[in-house]
Amino acid sequence: MSQKQAEITTFDQICTYDNIRLAYERARKRKTKKTYVIEFEQNLDQNIRELQKELITETYFPKPLKIFIIREPKTRKISKSEFRDRVIHHAICNIIEEKFDKAFIHDSYANRIGKGTLKAIKRFDEFKRKVSKNNTIDCYFLKADIKHYFETVNHNILIKILEDKIKDEKTIRLIKIILSNHKSEHEGKGMPLGNLTSQFFANVYLDKLDQYVKHELKIKYYIRYVDDFIILDHSIDILQEYKRKINHFLNEELKLELHPDKSKILPIERGANFLGFRIFNHHRLIRRKNLKKFQRKYSKIKTAHKKGLVSREKIIEKFEGWLTYINHADTYKYRRHLARNLNQDFPLECEIKLANIKKHENEIKRTDTLNFQYSPQKTLRLFNNKLTIKQIAEKRRIKESTVYEHLTKLIEYNQYSVWKVLQKEKIIKISRQIITENDSLKEIKQRINDNNLTYNEINLVLASIKARNKKKNILFHIKWYKNNYCRRKCFFDQKQMLACEAKFNQLISNNPQLNITRKEFLDLFNHHIKICTLSDKKKEEYVPWAEFKVRLALNKKTR
Repeated sequence: MSQKQAEITTFDQICTYDNIRLAYERARKRKTKKTYVIEFEQNLDQNIRELQKELITETYFPKPLKIFIIREPKTRKISKSEFRDRVIHHAICNIIEEKFDKAFIHDSYANRIGKGTLKAIKRFDEFKRKVSKNNTIDCYFLKADIKHYFETVNHNILIKILEDKIKDEKTIRLIKIILSNHKSEHEGKGMPLGNLTSQFFANVYLDKLDQYVKHELKIKYYIRYVDDFIILDHSIDILQEYKRKINHFLNEELKLELHPDKSKILPIERGANFLGFRIFNHHRLIRRKNLKKFQRKYSKIKTAHKKGLVSREKIIEKFEGWLTYINHADTYKYRRHLARNLNQDFPLECEIKLANIKKHENEIKRTDTLNFQYSPQKTLRLFNNKLTIKQIAEKRRIKESTVYEHLTKLIEYNQYSVWKVLQKEKIIKISRQIITENDSLKEIKQRINDNNLTYNEINLVLASIKARNKKKNILFHIKWYKNNYCRRKCFFDQKQMLACEAKFNQLISNNPQLNITRKEFLDLFNHHIKICTLSDKKKEEYVPWAEFKVRLALNKKTR
């Protein structure tokens, strides 16, 4: 394909019906209930074809931006485009993003697939360990911010950068139209906060800085997220020199400057404020202003709940993102405190909707059995009839390894127990050498160092660990929890057990299709719902079967 054909293809690809349809799908994500999306969908095919026609005939012009102010986390002016314009933004990015993204440096983490804030934080921890040589020497960081970045992006410089990879005049003309739709104090400058194209162009514009930092200054420990970037080093003098050179480059090449108050060099023990976290040598905290912001939101929702304006389910849904976010910092005590407050301020008070819990349990079992393959089921029936693995292989005319494979699948999908297949001593010996469920059989075998244990036997135990971590219906977890926790702790308090049984049924009736892992269930039960009336310490305590039998025997003697 000639260069001229490639240039034409870029714009033609943007204008295709399939690309605009894909752009619409992406623009509507998490906004399906919005009025403007519903209105656009009423004449979907016609609206897409109209946008396509406007692009092809070069008569497309975006509608004026709607401006509004947000106060959190800081005061900002957000510009909102019409939905049809957002579809066009996605259509452009669908085609041109790949051309630029593959040339971006690895440590640019904003608005890119497979990146994001948590990946940036993880990378920062990695750099921190390397620079400080596992916290054995002093480590410093330069945390910098570009002053009024989105307001000062120079359109001419941006277009020149885009033209390096996009030779198609029609595509460039379309981008200029979108850029000019934003009215700023200085003509030819600025991009609206909130547009997809602005997020993408922000990365394209600062890629010049990234390349300078990596290839000219040869800085190894550098991370950028939009207009925030951080550099680590063991020398303050080196960081000061980097700061001076970067500021000079920004002034000369991109007509930008570092924020004088927000660009500082500090020791890591003071804590680096980066992407909502305060990162120290050995731990990570949530920034105080983020905690205060959440507390204000919490108080507002608490008031609304008391007035009956919002349900408990909606509240948990709203706080779900926050609970996930704080989980990435050292916030164990705070999460426990928050869970207690949630249970006290928003108690679970719903009527039981599912009349027959047993019927629901049978339905789940029946579905699981139907979804499971016939051949392993046949092996299971023979194994239950007391046939050995060798006898099953002979009877079914299959290899013994195939019988082991069937049993492994049955165990992994909770259709059978490993304790019914292997001796207790073998299971304990193997399980002690399994670090994670992703360990290879060879690694586990080497750790065990026992020729009497086979790979097939190791695989059976590994399958039981995988089964424990698989997502299962909440009914399965409740049944397991009642057998292993409730009945052993409250066996002698039947009244309490009946009260808890009603609450468990209520939980099932409200979430009949909920599938979670055992770890998620325990976190939910211990920290987010109020069923057990025992103290937190006793609730999380595990009573072994042997200890329970001793208690049972003592109780019989005292009668």
